[in-house]
This record gives sequence, structure tokens and C-alpha cells, in this order.
Amino acid sequence: MRINQHTKISELISYNDLSIEAIAAIAKPLRKIRIPVLRRILAPRVSIGEAAKIGGCSVADFRAALVPLGFIWMSDGAEKVNDPLAAAERPSWMDDAAVTVVLDVRPLLELGQDPLKDIFQLYRSLAAGGILCISNSFVPIPLIRRMEERGVPSYSHEWAEGEFRCYFYKNDTVLSIQSAEDDHISFVPERLFGQKLARLSAPQLVTLDVRALPMPQPMESILEALAQLKADEVVYVKHRKVPLHLLEELDHLSYRIFIHEQHPGDVHLLIYPVK
Repeated sequence: MRINQHTKISELISYNDLSIEAIAAIAKPLRKIRIPVLRRILAPRVSIGEAAKIGGCSVADFRAALVPLGFIWMSDGAEKVNDPLAAAERPSWMDDAAVTVVLDVRPLLELGQDPLKDIFQLYRSLAAGGILCISNSFVPIPLIRRMEERGVPSYSHEWAEGEFRCYFYKNDTVLSIQSAEDDHISFVPERLFGQKLARLSAPQLVTLDVRALPMPQPMESILEALAQLKADEVVYVKHRKVPLHLLEELDHLSYRIFIHEQHPGDVHLLIYPVK
């Protein structure tokens, strides 16, 4: 597989899952990639270059770690990665007295929990002019990008060694901030997944068990089923892992996806077309 600093982490993992440990060994902040929920959040949205910023290391470090796994590095002549905080100026809206809530997401991530729903709920509860502060062990680039897409200004800095704080300002021009349940890709508990599955009749379900298929047949089979989906049908997939590359492919398309990991090696997905 040919890669460069723009290659998404999810593509590396889909091609060779040994890249998880290789990346985790590059720098201490990158060890978090071993945590499944954090990997699900980061991998589809973060490139090698952005991961280097999170880890405080260089793209060359990634090249050295990944080439021995069979990846072919294709230089684009722009591999220097600067500190993402070096040029960050304190914005005029940043007022310590306006910080309404400080949420430390590190304990949640250590427990394998997705903090996104809590973050959105806290932000929606802010009054105009309020500021939400997120404390983490790295700069949450995917979260920042997601909030910026909705018009939310942000500012990040290193608060202490190993702790970064990211501030989100509530102004009058912010677009709607959806809850995690309203987001188009959701990791849900067994009870909620079972309830959604129970509401679907047998004729509505297009069931695919791709656990025994070699790569890339699982993704090909799912995409083929989606292309042939009839009105009111839903694709029910039984997979051996969270299909990160598939989620990346579907990220900007009109599908609502619910995912539940029964146990390692057995992941279930419900993929609904959005009308």
C-alpha cells in the first residue's frame, strides 16, 4: 500500500492491523490508539500528518515505523510537521472567567467510553458567551474540526505536562450541535442495538455475515448490498471488526449507521439509508 502524510490512520489499520502497535510505539500520546473507542474516533478522521502533531513527533517517525510492515512511502515534498500550538494566538473571546465547565475526558477514554455525547450536551447547555473547556492528554484535532464545521471557535494550549486544554466558545452564530445519538455513525450498547433490530421485520433486513471473508471482500459485499438496497430495507452486517475504511467511505453519504461490538471478533452493524 502506498502512503504519505495525508493517508488516514483508518486506511493503515484496514490494510495491516499491526500498524496499531507500530503507531502506539512511536510516542507516548499515541499509545491511546490501543483503546478501541479512541481508535474509532480518531482513525477515520486523522491523517498521518495530524497524528504526528498529536504525538508531538515527526512524519519521518511514522515512515520509519510503517515501512517495515510493507507500506510504501511516497514523499510529497512537504513532510515537516510543526507544533499545532506554536502559532496559536489567544483569541479575543478567551476569558478565563467565562469558562463555565471543565470536562476531563481522560478517565472516560481510559474506561473505553465515548465522551462525544457528554461534550455536545455540555456545549448545548452553555449560555451565549460561555466557554466549555475539554481537558485531554492530546490536542483533540477531530473534535476541533467537527466543532469548527458547525461554526464553533476553539483555542488549545498545553496546560501542564501531558495535559492539553481545548476551549470552545458559545456565540450566537453557532450552527446546531447534534447529540451523539443524532450523529450519523453511533457506537451503541447491546440493549439499544437490540431494540433497533427488534423493530425491523424480516423482509426489511438484508443480512450479511462477512466474518469469514478475506479482505477486501467484506467491504465489497457491503457496498454492493447498499447499491442494491430497496425502499425501507436496512443492511444488517456481522463483521469480525469495526470496518474503519468502510465508515470512511460512507462518512459523507446518506446513511445512518449503528454499531455494537458483541465481543472481540464479532461486531454488528445496522446501516439505514437516509431519505
